[in-house]
Amino acid sequence: MNTPPPPRVDTVATDDWGDVCLYHNGNEFFDALEDAILGARHSVYLESYIFADDRLGERILTALTTASSRGVDVRVIVDGIGSHAWLERIKIRVERHGVAFKVFNQLPWQRVWNQKRGVAFSKALYDGLRRINHRTHRKICIIDGSVSFVGSMNIIEYHCGRYVGASAWRDVGVRVSGGETSLLQDSFLQLWHKKARRNPLTRRLTKKRLSSGYRVKLNSKRRFREQNYVDLLVLLLSAERRIWIENAYFVPDRRLLRTLEIVGRSGVDVRIMVPAYADVFFIPWVSAAFHRGLLKAGVRIFEYTKGMLHAKTILVDGYGVVGSSNLNHRSLFHDLEVDVHFENQRAVESLERQFLDDTTFCREVTLESWSARPLIQRFIGRMLLLVRGIL
Repeated sequence: MNTPPPPRVDTVATDDWGDVCLYHNGNEFFDALEDAILGARHSVYLESYIFADDRLGERILTALTTASSRGVDVRVIVDGIGSHAWLERIKIRVERHGVAFKVFNQLPWQRVWNQKRGVAFSKALYDGLRRINHRTHRKICIIDGSVSFVGSMNIIEYHCGRYVGASAWRDVGVRVSGGETSLLQDSFLQLWHKKARRNPLTRRLTKKRLSSGYRVKLNSKRRFREQNYVDLLVLLLSAERRIWIENAYFVPDRRLLRTLEIVGRSGVDVRIMVPAYADVFFIPWVSAAFHRGLLKAGVRIFEYTKGMLHAKTILVDGYGVVGSSNLNHRSLFHDLEVDVHFENQRAVESLERQFLDDTTFCREVTLESWSARPLIQRFIGRMLLLVRGIL
């Protein structure tokens, strides 16, 4: 039986950031996050798709309320779907201790129930249904406007081996300082104020244009999404030696799929790692629908079997990406996401070592093994591609 690699925390200096600290498991990531919140002097802005009322949530909640009691400006944004099961309990607790709390796009029935100022029932319901597919999938915490935590880890205990043992999800988080952390804070405050047209932060973010020259990739506007997608395709096409991808929900559109096949045929070492078993049980079946074409193009595909692979990382030659974005329609065109890009030998080597470590817990997919999959799985996977826009 393979022995799991020891937890790794790699701190590296870069030309673009004050420093970058990579966390390859949830224990170290949340220990560092908790310490940073407790040490905050001015502000803590936290945004998470999921904020659970469990043992990890209790730790982070206690850190937030402790910081608020010292006069720190603490604000929390959670998603209305991702955190719907815990909203009321968390809201009551944080507001009791002076923590400002907002929900991004509540579920339609919650919007109707919480309507104020005489808003018509039908209008509240219509607004909720119209926006239900627009979520914040970001996981960000900005400390004092100068240090930020970004990655794929929600505030829920199944990311931490300390709580769930060997079944902990495989994730990657990153702490950055200096550089463009101010853009992360601006984006959080823009979402906080909601009325983007009247918010001067919107003009500031738009002026900076968050395009290929920036190390923080945000997609709060349609043109940012389009630019980020083009940047991704250009980055992949520029590969000379390798493209190594770890992604939890790999459901690419035709342009991304075609790009990977072109690069694979050119002789570049293209490897894609996806979970063998996912929290959404049919996602591996959908991802497998793309395997045959990729394998024929020379792309190597690995299925991670040691629990749930939830990381979202990309290595292209000497370039690294860590963030919350999946390679699916939701992340590329619907949900709010954030990714951090860096270009530094030691940082890239850290992701490279982790990828190789993860490979020891994978089974490699071949054309023969793909053809041997149960017909029902292949059929369902192909059928679900008809609704890939909501996956």
